[in-house]
Amino acid sequence: PIVPGIDPNPTENPDNSAVSYIEVTASSSTIKVNQSIQLVVKGYNSDDEWVILDKSKIKFWGWTVQGQCYNCIKPFVELSPKSGSLTTTFSSGVTGTFYIVVYYQENLGDDYITDYTEVQVVK
Repeated sequence: PIVPGIDPNPTENPDNSAVSYIEVTASSSTIKVNQSIQLVVKGYNSDDEWVILDKSKIKFWGWTVQGQCYNCIKPFVELSPKSGSLTTTFSSGVTGTFYIVVYYQENLGDDYITDYTEVQVVK
């Protein structure tokens, strides 16, 4: 797992440094209620090479939950920070299947590049 405060980018960019897609990974796909998990986003070019992401272009980290009322669960969910970081920490005080999503925008006016990962929160 990536340690908070460590830059999850490669040390240098390949020749093709244009971001084609991003990938969100979690240190585990299952956590217990009130346990925290670190999520990391990495960027890749069209040749599937790892590229450097600009953390200021991480516009939003968000979450949804499967089959449950978002507003009912919202008070029990922590996701921080919500932007400007290649990592975020998620925890939930209730069980469920959560989808943590990140939105990356290379240039103003570009479409967002997004990815998400599934995290199960169990008792």
